[in-house]
Amino acid sequence: MSIYRRTDRAPPTEFEFGPDPQSQRESESDSDWANRRMSEPASGLLKPTFAWASTLPVEIQPRALLYKFPRIANLIAVMWRDPNSLRRYMDDLLVDKRGDRHGFPIEVLRELFQLRAHYDQLHPDGNLPWEAVNKKA
Repeated sequence: MSIYRRTDRAPPTEFEFGPDPQSQRESESDSDWANRRMSEPASGLLKPTFAWASTLPVEIQPRALLYKFPRIANLIAVMWRDPNSLRRYMDDLLVDKRGDRHGFPIEVLRELFQLRAHYDQLHPDGNLPWEAVNKKA
């Protein structure tokens, strides 16, 4: 007796004719991921974010941002050492390019502007537009 079963001898009730189970699993996993992503965004504060916020001066620490928008605070903390990325991200936060954003509460907006001003003092950018325009050639 062989351990391998011949398909020509298998009873017809064991075969299923229908959609490919692999493609069905892929579509289910895609929809599950989309639902999970929309319903459970990663919105908790990370330990490095706490460490970053504690290095800031007390008057600059973004308490409302940490409490109300921890995901944004996490991204700012990660980008803090990369001036180009942080400036681009802050610009995207403060300027509505999509036209459908509701905006931040005033205390969060104030903290974002304070963070940006503090960051610009720490990392002055030599390529400011008015410096490039006013240069005498």
